[in-house]
Amino acid sequence: MKYKGQFLFDDIVEKDVILKINVVDNLKYGKLYELKLDPIESVPNERLSLGYFYVQKDKIYKIEPTKDNLIKLKSSEELPSGSVIVCQEQEIKDTLSKNEPGWHHYLEVNGDKREYHSFNNQVSTGYYESFIWESSKGLINYKSGYGAERDSMELQLDNNNKHG
Repeated sequence: MKYKGQFLFDDIVEKDVILKINVVDNLKYGKLYELKLDPIESVPNERLSLGYFYVQKDKIYKIEPTKDNLIKLKSSEELPSGSVIVCQEQEIKDTLSKNEPGWHHYLEVNGDKREYHSFNNQVSTGYYESFIWESSKGLINYKSGYGAERDSMELQLDNNNKHG
């Protein structure tokens, strides 16, 4: 899938990028995918992977990509601890109050769109990540980085993508 990307690491880089959606495994209750970008100048390799996603009929989970987690999911189809729902029909409320320090996770439902947000506000440079999914299109927007827009990246689905 083609995305318009903006990457803010050593320099600001704006370029069209390809997000590869690789099937890692077909499991009984869904498929395990890795979403990964082709190499981009000035973007560290560890940031090229958006993560591993276990896609079921009615939910998408983001899996912490440790070797043990992947083995556990493949062998028993048991969700590893630390897995989070990043897309489903129902909203997920943040368990922390708005300004409470800690890891915030929530999912908003907005028509055909599902907006997942997570951020750590324990320090001003905390990590944040968001996914916006749209039915029939898939991932239409992704953002991640650290406070004050340090080491940040944003992907916006290129509307000229061919949908099959």
